[in-house]
Amino acid sequence: MDVSAADSPSILLVDDDRIHSRILRTRLEQQGYRVREAPSGNEGLDLARSLHPEVILCDWLMEGMDGLEVCWRVREDPQLASAYFILLTSRSQVQDRVRGLDAGADDFLSKPADPEELLARVRSGLRLHNANEQLRVLSQDLQQQKARLDGELAEAARYVADLLPKPLESPSVRIDSLFCPSSQLGGDGFDFLWLDDDHLLLYLLDVSGHGLAAALPSISILNLLRSGGIDLDPERPETLALALNRLFQMEGQEDRYLTLWCGIYQPSRRELRYTSGGHPPALLFPMPGMAGELLQLSTRGMAVGLFDDSIYRQASVAVPPGTTLLVYSDGIYEVSRPNGEIWNLPAFIDGMDANEIAAGDGLERLVQRVRRLSGCICFTDDYALVRARFL
Repeated sequence: MDVSAADSPSILLVDDDRIHSRILRTRLEQQGYRVREAPSGNEGLDLARSLHPEVILCDWLMEGMDGLEVCWRVREDPQLASAYFILLTSRSQVQDRVRGLDAGADDFLSKPADPEELLARVRSGLRLHNANEQLRVLSQDLQQQKARLDGELAEAARYVADLLPKPLESPSVRIDSLFCPSSQLGGDGFDFLWLDDDHLLLYLLDVSGHGLAAALPSISILNLLRSGGIDLDPERPETLALALNRLFQMEGQEDRYLTLWCGIYQPSRRELRYTSGGHPPALLFPMPGMAGELLQLSTRGMAVGLFDDSIYRQASVAVPPGTTLLVYSDGIYEVSRPNGEIWNLPAFIDGMDANEIAAGDGLERLVQRVRRLSGCICFTDDYALVRARFL
């Protein structure tokens, strides 16, 4: 079928055999194709760079630059790489075809070319070229969409980072934190704020999953607490777990749930009351150099959002001067080791050092210690660390 002038594809003939080239050109132009000729490899490359043809028919054996080198150079040029390249050759050995394919040829046509076979191979090449062009355009569109999405996610990540609390310093306690999402956004969230002059709330939660869907509930909870949207009893940290369990049942949150550790510190009594739901235990370190045990603070409640009738209880512990509290999410210890095994919580706790935790750069030291002890190359999950040093 003839090709309409409006859609006429461009074909480049590179052949130093003028008679053979003219025969091929005539046959192709009869079908409506736009055809240009080049009598040598160098001229063929120059024409290809100016025309950007859909199909290149190139003789293998030519004086100077042969067809293999022309093919290799075409494939090296990003502007020409999508052209369908047919080598014209009288060679029929398998090893010759292998050399041509290795150079980047898409197809072969025996010389002298049969007119019907010529047209069939050109039509086949044009179909593949057009399909590849459609894929290229689609890929560019997807890359542009991804770039826009990455920009929006980066903006959202900056918003989340701005929401996270700044270090807190008071006469009774100093609190700092470290947060590292596995992607631009993560499901870990935390905060520490005074409920009144004698009650300091500190919590860390981990929403299941990753990305925006996990970050949104975390942000919602942070904003609710800061705005007073959750009725919280300063004497009872479990009221936070109970309230969140009512508000964030997983069937209404795309089957997402969250783990939570929550504590309320009362400086006048030097007492920390706490509750937890599905979260790893917070660690209370004795003052460095002083006798005392590392305490694991957990009340073993269910993860928040699993069951609407979940029960959460509180416990309390005395907080002597010089002790340090560490609250963390499981991403800091659930890491892959070089042998494929997953490091675990007992190994993480056994590897803690009270002196390092209490140091000014204790959280950074902790991350480096985890890398050293576990052999972890990179963290695959979000992790958050909150440290409170009691004065």
